[in-house]
Amino acid sequence: MADPFSHRPRPPKIAVIGGMMGYYAPIIGPDFLEVMGRHVADVTARLGAEAELAMLGLWAGDDDTDGIARALAAAKPDVLLLVPTMAAPPAALSAMAQEAGVPVVIACGHELTDVEPDYDMRALCRHSANVGATMLGSMLRRGTGVPPILVTGFLDEDAFHTRLAMAIRTAALARRLDGLRVGRLGPPMPGYEHIGLSAAEGAASGLTIVDVPAEDWAARVADVSDTALREFVRDRLPHLLPPQTSIQQGDGLERAARLALALDRLAEDQDLDCGSLACRGPHGVGLDNGAIGCLATSLMTGTHRPFSATGDLVTAVAMLAGKALGGATLYCELDAIDRPSGAFLVANTGEADLDWCPEGGAAAIRESGNLSGREVPGVVLSHDLTPGPATMLGVTLDRSVSERLSLIALEGETLEPARTALKVTQGWFRTRGGDPIAAFEGWANAGATHHGALSRGDLAEAMGWLSAQRGWPLTIPTAGEANGG
Repeated sequence: MADPFSHRPRPPKIAVIGGMMGYYAPIIGPDFLEVMGRHVADVTARLGAEAELAMLGLWAGDDDTDGIARALAAAKPDVLLLVPTMAAPPAALSAMAQEAGVPVVIACGHELTDVEPDYDMRALCRHSANVGATMLGSMLRRGTGVPPILVTGFLDEDAFHTRLAMAIRTAALARRLDGLRVGRLGPPMPGYEHIGLSAAEGAASGLTIVDVPAEDWAARVADVSDTALREFVRDRLPHLLPPQTSIQQGDGLERAARLALALDRLAEDQDLDCGSLACRGPHGVGLDNGAIGCLATSLMTGTHRPFSATGDLVTAVAMLAGKALGGATLYCELDAIDRPSGAFLVANTGEADLDWCPEGGAAAIRESGNLSGREVPGVVLSHDLTPGPATMLGVTLDRSVSERLSLIALEGETLEPARTALKVTQGWFRTRGGDPIAAFEGWANAGATHHGALSRGDLAEAMGWLSAQRGWPLTIPTAGEANGG
């Protein structure tokens, strides 16, 4: 049996096809296949850390169609990456994309950076990737009804490769969301009905809600042996935490760790991608030797299967997106506004994503007591947030817009760690534009729930790509959305 919390998502499989127009091969020269093949290699050179690449070859004409189509069918990719090296007749490649039925990314990379006076017809044909990208994009929109993700840039600029990597992550996430399995351990706590999803509401957006009855969950928690529990706390847990984490040992930690082990095992058995643990009722503090679930949900988030609290299924999906795209996501709220800094205090009731914690930053696990808002057994977590670009992500069901889920992306930055009397995870988040009042009104008027997923990086563009792939409306709040504008 694998170590608890050792799960990591498999890298997505990306099928790569280069495209060119063999009709113009004579003007390019006898080494045209080598030249264009090298272009595809240069475009994809930095993607090995993101994905498993299946290089299917260069399509130059009808004679290449059958072989590449068979290779594509055998590859069973998560994403299809098309690399136009020049003008590229789109019909055959578009048909392959429709047959594959996976998200498509078009990478339009430019090798030429300066157009000199000797630019001739050979150069025009050789460096016509823009033409190929528009040909492919137009045909794909006509044929599949789903727009490809297009990334254009210069091959010698890091920005192009960074955006292409984000496009691949986003396309793989879009694929993963189709049939996403979302675990529900208890309904939303009373008063929080706006954060749940029924099975039908989830299905409308392609999600499968997996209910875990309280009695089944209680049996799983009871099945965690004392020996396994103590070995986990002593040997495994310290390796899951930043080395500087202070850990308060005691009954609360053991109670919380028992829930954590049961949740990790449940997610493996039920193949859950994310979910929510409503730990303030029968699935948590109501259990024999029960506890709140902050340790369990935080450790699950570290495995890229994020769990929220309080039955909040919509924000669990937002956390999944933030973790997949930015590598770190925190279940939290936009709380008080600090007028001098123009920043929100973001905080929660004891949840964490330790991938947010900077090297050498403070991190702690404490007996919960009343640190999470009221007296409960278990532990709460706290840690600093790394300063830098950040995006508050929200998912909501807003029927004034769509029967499907809607997305919200509020970009900004995290500041130096917050220092208040709170003993739970907290930080400063300043939105882009510097007007927190307008930003908050835009966020709320987009239908946001009171929780969000504070995620690392500038993610609005990626969320736009995701919105187009899934057909989920997106709002990027600005001052224009304030007061319903």
